[in-house]
Order: sequence, then structure tokens, then C-alpha cells
Amino acid sequence: MKFSIHTLGCKLNQAESDEIKNELKKSGHVCTPFSEKSDVAIIRACAVTAGASQTAREMIRRARRQGSFVIASGCLENRDLPEIDFIAETAGDIIKKIKQVSKKFSTTTSKHFEQPDRTRAMVKIQNGCNFNCAYCVIPKFRGKSQSEPASLIIKKIKQAEKNDYKEVILTGVNICQYGNNGCDLANLLKTILMNTKIERLRLGSLDPRLITDQLINQSSDKRLMPHWHLSLQSGSDTVLARMNRGYTTKKYLDIIKKNRQINPLFSFTTDIIVGFPGETDKEFKETLAFVKRACFTKVHVFPYSPRPNTSAAMSKDFVQDKTKSERVAQLIKISASVGKTFAKNFIGKTREILFEHKKNGYWLGYTPEYLSVRYKSEKNLNNKIVSLKLKPVNLQSQ
Repeated sequence: MKFSIHTLGCKLNQAESDEIKNELKKSGHVCTPFSEKSDVAIIRACAVTAGASQTAREMIRRARRQGSFVIASGCLENRDLPEIDFIAETAGDIIKKIKQVSKKFSTTTSKHFEQPDRTRAMVKIQNGCNFNCAYCVIPKFRGKSQSEPASLIIKKIKQAEKNDYKEVILTGVNICQYGNNGCDLANLLKTILMNTKIERLRLGSLDPRLITDQLINQSSDKRLMPHWHLSLQSGSDTVLARMNRGYTTKKYLDIIKKNRQINPLFSFTTDIIVGFPGETDKEFKETLAFVKRACFTKVHVFPYSPRPNTSAAMSKDFVQDKTKSERVAQLIKISASVGKTFAKNFIGKTREILFEHKKNGYWLGYTPEYLSVRYKSEKNLNNKIVSLKLKPVNLQSQ
């Protein structure tokens, strides 16, 4: 049977989609591009923003128009859409349902084209979150924090090695809340490094509330990539307090300083929400100033989007859309400038680049610091790690 998967949102959603895809392929089913008609279409929804929920609805309706049996899962906000044939709470639900549905389809001998695998494997180590940030709806979908056993994580990474992946990304809703049989995130990393040979190990989004010195000190290991995606959300202490984030800008900056004492070129990317209820011009300017101090590689900027059943959504002090749009544009401009300044530190330096794909005659890949690099070569560099002395022409704006 032909199936397709459309995944929205975070790396955790993608990791879960990969697990589903692999299990279905083991059963003899064939994965086709979502743009083509399939017997079953799986939509992995995201509800982080109103825009993400809208996109999920559009993809569900598109799959229905193509005549597919529609399975929706993930962080699904609109569970009553008539176009949905089945709502799956877990990956196991999807596998079982497709087993049932497949009996209705005859075996096909037509040629199918597999979706290309990525160069980096995503491995889920944790799900759910124990915090209650004022803007976030995800804990309502994912529940409390649950962690995978270290033995299972090791098994998945070793399988990624066998499949010739060069890099693994550890993902979860909040991987800093990882804890299984007394093993925290720092100890898990130590166990992975001791029991696997994966060349590059990268961490998913990290929570400033839970960063320990033990975790920071491990960053000197050459197999651990010198890059963290450290969630910020605002560079203003008063906004962070209203968000119920549980840390200050000083604590956040201390984490950056400690990492850069070990490695001056340690790279940080982050997320920032613009126009959170009550955000004043002064508070927004504090965020702009903090972005400059932190010297981020890249900032993912999101205009605040009220999510149902969150405390922030009940606020009566919303920032006007026009003001939000202006602030978003300003922050994107300043963040891009900061990112270019940081990238200049690598000109003339040699870095190991993991190349992923080719576009317009250039191979595209990433340094350990997650700087985007392009390189012209007639050789096939897909999934190859190449040592390259960086020039301005190599560095891509992200």
C-alpha cells in the first residue's frame, strides 16, 4: 500500500514520523511524496501557533481532495474536522490502523518513488513537559515528561550508524527534563559517547532553567557539536516573568559565557516571541539589546499567537498586529546582522562540513557550529564530511 507523511513543527514530530515511516516500510508499504495521491495520508500536526494549526487543517483537506484515507496525529488542535478518517494518539495507533486499512487495498505493482532520507537522523529521547509556560499549549497535547530508556536510545543510534548516518540529533519536547532510572541528560550523553561510534551528536532545543555545569563541561567533547539551540523567548526579564519562564536574562547569558569560556566560537541559536501580551516598547528594546549581547548565530522570530486554554490567551493587554509586524521585521533585521557578524569569525578557519544536498550547482551542508555552507564541486558529496577552509563565498545566510 502507498502511504505519505506530512510533518509539521518540531524535530520531535519529525523523529516520530521517521519511526512510523520505518515501521511501515518494514511491513512492505511504500512511502510516496505527500504531493502525490496515496492510499493513506498521515498528517503530523503542530499547534504551537495559530498558523501551524491552520496549515495542518489545509494539509488534511488537501489529502482528502486527493482521495486518500486521512490519519491525523501529533499536536492536533482541530479534532472534529470531517475530512479526518482516524485520529491517532500514538505511533502504534497509526501502525495498527494502517494494518486494518491495508486489507481493503489490492497489491500494486506500479513504480513508486521513495522520499529521500535526510543526512541527519533524529532520535526521540523524551516526550511531554512538566512546565507551564503562559503561552504554550504543547503540554496539553503531550502530557507530563516521559523519557526513553538509555538502552533503547543506544539501539536507535547504532541503527542510525548502520544506515550510514553521520549525525544524530537528540529530540524531545524538553530534553533537559530527560530522566530514566537516575540517568539525566548529561549522564545519557556520557553513555551514548561510550557505547556508540556516531561521528556527530547534536542536541535538540534546550531549556535554560535546567542547564547544569556538568552538561556545559561535556561540550568540549569533539563528537558533541559546539552548537546549542537554547530557547530564549524574550530578552526582557519582565516579559520572561509574565511568560512564566523561570529564568532571567542574566542566567541565560551566564550559560553562554560558560560555554564560550570552553570554546569562544560556541554557537547559539534561539527562538523569540514578539508581541507577547503587555510587551512595551522598552521591553522590546531590551530584547534587541540582548540579541546583540548574546551574538546568536540565528534567531527564529515568531509573532505572539494566542493559543486556546493558556493563561496568556486570557490577557486583555494584547499588542496590536501592526506593532507586532513592525517589531518582527526589526528583530529579523538585527538578528541577521548579528548572525553575519558571528559567521565572520569562521572566515579563514577550517571546519568539517557535513554535506546534505545539491542546489543550483552548489553542495549545501553544515559546520559543527550549524553554520550553513555552500561549496561547488563535481564530486558527489551527499552525506560526506569534508574538511574545508571557509571563505566568504562559502557562508550562507540562514
